[in-house]
Amino acid sequence: MTIWSVVPLKSFKRPKSRLNDSLSLEQRRILVKTMFKDIMNEQKKCKLFTKRMVVSEDKDVIKFAKAFGVDGLLQRKPGLNQGISQIAELAKKKKIQTLLIIHGDVPRVDKTILKLILTKHKKLIKNSKKGVTLVPDTLGEGTNCMICSPPNIIKFRYGPGSCLAHLEEAYNANVKCQIYRSKKLAMDIDKDVDLNSFLKKKGFLSVDDYFSKKL
Repeated sequence: MTIWSVVPLKSFKRPKSRLNDSLSLEQRRILVKTMFKDIMNEQKKCKLFTKRMVVSEDKDVIKFAKAFGVDGLLQRKPGLNQGISQIAELAKKKKIQTLLIIHGDVPRVDKTILKLILTKHKKLIKNSKKGVTLVPDTLGEGTNCMICSPPNIIKFRYGPGSCLAHLEEAYNANVKCQIYRSKKLAMDIDKDVDLNSFLKKKGFLSVDDYFSKKL
């Protein structure tokens, strides 16, 4: 099965604004870049992806990704759903069978969980070759990871309540859909409490400690 992975990334200019109180602008930029590198390294170790990509509205993000050895796609239209839709259409055009979408602020991802969710997805689509796997956030509301076969099988509806919205899209399109819950993939870094919990679980004393051990 041919699989593309894609990480959508916003601009590096003012990332993770909800961490303003605890991190400087430069620390937030380094955090976003470090998490992205972690995710891409684990995808590389997984050895199941035909291509690893990033999609963004920001040329600097695309440049950064390419310097790290990852293909980049500059969006034609602004917005997360527009960017994902653009790359899904490209993947379909290239006859790619499956697209895995994971956000860039899910730093607990590792090769083991990637292999596991892809195995679960393969079982779902074994007969029809069509289906959607959703991995929600901690609250069960957002979509932290999503696998689509074929890549453009449903309309993307990222935003508040996206997990339910994607379930509705699959139901309306008569597409098989499953929810897989993973503690690792459920953790995303949006607020101070998220960052502190992540650092504690990984054994880092501070965010700078996290950065230094990743150099």
